[in-house]
Amino acid sequence: MISRPEILDKLFQVLRSLPSVGPKMSERIAFYLLNSSEEQIKDFLGTVQKAYENVRPCSICGYWDDRSPCRICQDSSRDKTLLCVVETPQDLVAMSRIRNFEGYYHVLGGALSPLDGIGPQDLRIIPLMKRLETGEFKEIVLALNPDTEGETTVHYLIKQIQALYEKLKAENPEKSLEIKMTRLAQGLPAGGELEYMDEITLMRAFNGRRSLEPLES
Repeated sequence: MISRPEILDKLFQVLRSLPSVGPKMSERIAFYLLNSSEEQIKDFLGTVQKAYENVRPCSICGYWDDRSPCRICQDSSRDKTLLCVVETPQDLVAMSRIRNFEGYYHVLGGALSPLDGIGPQDLRIIPLMKRLETGEFKEIVLALNPDTEGETTVHYLIKQIQALYEKLKAENPEKSLEIKMTRLAQGLPAGGELEYMDEITLMRAFNGRRSLEPLES
């Protein structure tokens, strides 16, 4: 193996820590950056730093924006009765490619995974329940990844949402409080991730979403 500067090895290592970047890709990116002009590098680094300093999760939905509430939550033209729950901001971006979805979103920040030590307290489930306490949403689309963690999270959320609406009905018997819970159709491949789905697959899955039956206590 040829010898090379320690700082170059460090650059490869840093780049390999990025998602989906392997050894070969890290080298390609590193040499691309080194071949860039000083102006390009300054613009690149300045943009990354500015984004890091200014972009934060929305206090309501959890999506990333430079304002809070974010632009999505501030959009009064959206359907106030429809809420789509996703795992990550990347999944929200994927779902936003469905042009006929005009509701709001909620980012959980991941999925339940007992083996990895990720429990309900590690996700944005409490903020979700607080949003549902208003009783304004009539349909909750649980657009979670069709894998083991996603299924576990859906099962947990169904129970929590059911319990919440039973409580709301008991406290407000004069109000008509009904909630419809749906999932994306099973056109999505098992073990797949929404972030990497194409627009047609997502649209078909969304249009074919199915109702979720109440769970037995």
